[in-house]
Amino acid sequence: MAFVTGVYGKHGQFSNKPFGNRLCYKKSMVFALLLLNLLVSACLTGLIWFVQIVHYPIFAKVPASHFIAYQTTHMQTTGYVVAGPMLLELVASSVLLLYTLPGKMQLLTVGAFALVVLIWLTTFFVSVPIHNTLVTNGFHQDMITKLVATNWVRTLAWTLRTGILVYLVLKLR
Repeated sequence: MAFVTGVYGKHGQFSNKPFGNRLCYKKSMVFALLLLNLLVSACLTGLIWFVQIVHYPIFAKVPASHFIAYQTTHMQTTGYVVAGPMLLELVASSVLLLYTLPGKMQLLTVGAFALVVLIWLTTFFVSVPIHNTLVTNGFHQDMITKLVATNWVRTLAWTLRTGILVYLVLKLR
């Protein structure tokens, strides 16, 4: 892998200096962090598209008499699946900000982090309250419609974040 055996020179050109150079170590750390960010973001992107296209629309098909139990189970089990990856993504994207990347790559790194912040804010200030309302009040078509509509923010944010990370990984490799 090129990132282990080379570094960026003064003018951004790739140089094949021997390993042991601090810049080379930093570049390999940045590359590993980018790969980790990409892996987690891509998994969460796939999951959110499934939720957006399949899972949330199915809420409208659950009989009202079973809806509260269904919604309660949904919230508990979904938490087990998404909490770890979302937390890992938050930490990994935060650590990535500690490194300075050349040119617009730094701006894209900040943008990718800002998308994580947007996702968390939307999750905890929009989606979770809607889910809590559905658990408390039961089936309500308007709330389900609102959940699907507002979830597009997270769906598009994760998709854009994954695209940015693919670009950064390809650019840095």
